[in-house]
Amino acid sequence: MAAFARFEDGVEVSGEVFQTLARFAPDGVMDVLACDQHNSVVRMLTKLFARAREAGGGADEYPDQPRDQDVTRASFILARRLGGVPAAALFNHLAYLSDGFREVLGADTMLIGRLESTVFLETKDKQGLVAQLAVQPEQVADRVDAFKTLVKVDPAHRESWDRNLAWQTEVWERCRKLGKPLFNETLYTPAGLPKRELGEKLPEALPKIARDFGPLGDFYKTQVPLLWIEDDGAALTPVGSGELIRTARPLYGSLRVAGGTVVAPISSPEVVRRTTEAMAAVVDRPLLLLSAAVNFEQYAAQYGIVCDLVAGPMCGRAYFKDPFADPAVRDWEALEQAIAITAVPRMRQIKALAAARSQPWWHKYTWMSDEARALIQPRGA
Repeated sequence: MAAFARFEDGVEVSGEVFQTLARFAPDGVMDVLACDQHNSVVRMLTKLFARAREAGGGADEYPDQPRDQDVTRASFILARRLGGVPAAALFNHLAYLSDGFREVLGADTMLIGRLESTVFLETKDKQGLVAQLAVQPEQVADRVDAFKTLVKVDPAHRESWDRNLAWQTEVWERCRKLGKPLFNETLYTPAGLPKRELGEKLPEALPKIARDFGPLGDFYKTQVPLLWIEDDGAALTPVGSGELIRTARPLYGSLRVAGGTVVAPISSPEVVRRTTEAMAAVVDRPLLLLSAAVNFEQYAAQYGIVCDLVAGPMCGRAYFKDPFADPAVRDWEALEQAIAITAVPRMRQIKALAAARSQPWWHKYTWMSDEARALIQPRGA
């Protein structure tokens, strides 16, 4: 099929790819629900299952170690309760290869299939990670509308950088031959770096990663610098929902919050925006904002700062992780109800902001055919 559009770097967009994107997001709003985090879901279910057993739940349904079938059950819950809100939803192969999953998600939501394995290869020095496929795109192409890949990279580690770049290039070429859009995600993961130091390095590292990896897909899914991290005196983790800031110190000092926890600012809003501007300048692809494990409060702030520079959110845990940790949630039924109550308003909030201020997914095209233009309905037109 002839090209329907073209990016500034000369890469052409096939009719198959354009038609898929236009079918699910004709108005240009490309908001994506990301539910492919296998290891994270296992950790969240482990806490839920412990509470369920304390409340009298059976070990057969709530085992000490969650199984693949439990992760799949959680995926069905997320698809059933949240799948009707976004233009697209991302799941791993345990979900999208399950019988009946597509019907649960619904025909109006683009199904993006994760390709990479949860297990990354280690370099010989144990300092770098290299992506590998969990499924072959050619073998699952008929089960999904689009593909997603994730590479974990560190610009300072040359071997893993080069190997991931070669891997991503090959997968991108295979997806193009299949006529499927590819959502290309990167995550900055330097080995052994404490979270505070990692956060401080993000403004410098992210544009470097974007320059080389950004062009290897139809969309580039990226993190942005952290606004803050939480320090409880041991580990550094994102701020928990519902905590109230009690006193404030100058920027880059610390904020005292309820329970004696200290919130340490990392990057200012200006730095978050400048970094995103730098990425947008070097990537000839629409950007999508991931949550990178922050809580919803921070993700909403990050998205508000850069909403006009990106084409949409590609967010998951920030929307739905809180119910897994809620002491009142002690079984599957309560989890499903709590996810719907918590996540749907959050998703609608971000989607409304995307519809009002974010770029349409086609904004990086420098040319579109008449056939392509006939398929879309620009906002305000």
